[in-house]
Amino acid sequence: MMPDRRRLRVSVFIRMALTIAFAVLAAGCITSVEPRSVPSGASPDPTATPAPIQFATGTPGTPNDEFAHDARLEWWYYSGHLDSESGREFGFHFVVFKALGGTGEPNLVAQLGLLDVETGEHLELYRARAGFTGDVDEDGPMTVDIDDWTYTVFATAGSHGFNAANDTEAGLSLQLESTTPAMLHNKIGWLPTETGATYYYSRPRQSAVGELTLGGETLKVTGTVWFDHQWGDFFVLGKPAGWQWFALHLDDGASLMITESRGIDGEVAETYGTYMSPSGEVRSLRQEAEGIRLASEGEWTSPVTGATYPSGWALEIDSLGLDLTIVPVVSDQEVTLGLPASSAYWEGKASIGGSQNGEPVSGNAYVELSGYADPDPVPWLQR
Repeated sequence: MMPDRRRLRVSVFIRMALTIAFAVLAAGCITSVEPRSVPSGASPDPTATPAPIQFATGTPGTPNDEFAHDARLEWWYYSGHLDSESGREFGFHFVVFKALGGTGEPNLVAQLGLLDVETGEHLELYRARAGFTGDVDEDGPMTVDIDDWTYTVFATAGSHGFNAANDTEAGLSLQLESTTPAMLHNKIGWLPTETGATYYYSRPRQSAVGELTLGGETLKVTGTVWFDHQWGDFFVLGKPAGWQWFALHLDDGASLMITESRGIDGEVAETYGTYMSPSGEVRSLRQEAEGIRLASEGEWTSPVTGATYPSGWALEIDSLGLDLTIVPVVSDQEVTLGLPASSAYWEGKASIGGSQNGEPVSGNAYVELSGYADPDPVPWLQR
């Protein structure tokens, strides 16, 4: 159980956490526009003209967009599939959210979710703190402390690490190295949304090595992780607006992100994605051009928040010859700790089956569902 001091500390930032929770994968609010060429030296603020995303080159003074930005919202997000030395399977997601508070200073919330596939147990931990503290060097590494957790982005592109393993009953510590190039979404890594513009890229396959603790037992683990980094001066609305987001690792080495966004009326506004072939070729996907069809095949209602989430999906993409079924490994993988009920979201490990161009295909996925929990009631409206 989380110590009371952490629960109280998080409550100080509850308004900030509410904003952040609805910001996760705000690319769900993308509007249909053709990406423009990126002019050199362009500024993302105050205009809506995108600047090129740059990664570390090893040359001192080189801009590195894997580090923090002066933006209203930003997060570094990991979801992955781990195995112990004895063959036990686990899923996890780890995220560091950064948002500007009322004073204009950034505040931090970090969340960790752990799934034991064998037992079906899903655990949550979190930390929060005021201020963006830590050693942030222009040439790296960037080290950020969130209470007693540590998050590090090294100077080498795609090399990351975090230590969220200071609880005796549960925790995770990983070193991560990208095995593919970065995947820029919407071709240039910049998305115009209904409520502002956001930069967004992924490192779809990172190799992971580290230690996982569950029930007081510490296991050495390895695995494959999906990393997302997003930042910008934007807002994201809650229910009925929201999104379904899918990060798929296919067993042939291909990687696929699909997002279905809902507008303020709750209706599907757009479905889009990005595909990386086994050889590293990146392709931007649009629903109309690619023949993307996504349908939920069931639902699950949370006993904690009362939110009803889709559960199980059929995904078809004509241009890739994909006909997939995506099934949650465990129904209850909702994330609630440290946030009001209206900010809850579902973040879970899933399995993939189906076919590609008539041949069997399988794999692992992580799915995020946001905008399904009802807002908290306003006391004066209940009188």
